[in-house]
Amino acid sequence: MNPTTGVSAAPDQTLLTTRALEYLAAGPADVVDLIGHICNLPGAPRMVAEHMARAMFAGRTEFSCDDAGRWCISAPPQAAYDAGAAAAALPPETLRSQSYVVVDVETTGARPYAGDRITEVAAVVVRDGEIAELFETLVNPQRSIPPFITQLTNITWEMVKDSPVFADIAGDVMQVLEGNVFVAHNAAFDWRFISAEMSRTTGQTLMGRRLCTVKLARKILPQLQRRSLDYVARYYGVEISGRHRAAGDALATANCLLRMMDDLAARGCETWQDLEALLRISSVKKSRRRPSGLPMPVSRDTTA
Repeated sequence: MNPTTGVSAAPDQTLLTTRALEYLAAGPADVVDLIGHICNLPGAPRMVAEHMARAMFAGRTEFSCDDAGRWCISAPPQAAYDAGAAAAALPPETLRSQSYVVVDVETTGARPYAGDRITEVAAVVVRDGEIAELFETLVNPQRSIPPFITQLTNITWEMVKDSPVFADIAGDVMQVLEGNVFVAHNAAFDWRFISAEMSRTTGQTLMGRRLCTVKLARKILPQLQRRSLDYVARYYGVEISGRHRAAGDALATANCLLRMMDDLAARGCETWQDLEALLRISSVKKSRRRPSGLPMPVSRDTTA
């Protein structure tokens, strides 16, 4: 697995680092000039400027300092282009050669950036066509759990009140995510929550490949009336042990993913590039439809 294609984390961009990127786009700059510009501290003592710069850019691989004390952007456009060209020259990556982490989260609601938090998280690592690892834990959301959520998930405040808060498990979560393709049934939902919690607790931004099994099911299982996890699992004969619990849903999704890989191979879709093309064609066709102004019956799945 190429680690650059799997999940990774980098420090969140701040106003100051954004200003630094804009300033350094013109070329390398002396540290005194750089700090003077981005921090509005013209003529700062060199020792102070160097200390501020190293503290501000610590852990940020997009910035580097040369022997003369000038700061620059680590990968100028030409270097990035050359790296992309070199990657394009590599043999195609087969889907079977990728490692995946299938994630499911249970939450207090649907708005990760408006106060809702994770109450349970599970991550299943799929490697070499097999389930290789399972991580699961309840999480103290540090806020109340609405009754309708408890009714859906059977997760109560009594169950989570003594569980770790997300900050305590962030390192474990990142360890299981890192280097793997992120997969979930309705991946946008789970990715938003994991990303929001990682940013809130560690100040890091997640990046990397993602695969949504809902979108994949819509493409390769058009005969299904719905593409919810229940319908997809039933089609493949996969048992869901503990519906609407993180581990049960993640394990079921992982087993469905393996069956979907078999279906993709039977269609001749064997590389990541093939898969991107398959999903891209679906998106283009959907975007060309002009919405009608008249009421329409529900003809496709709108939920996960």
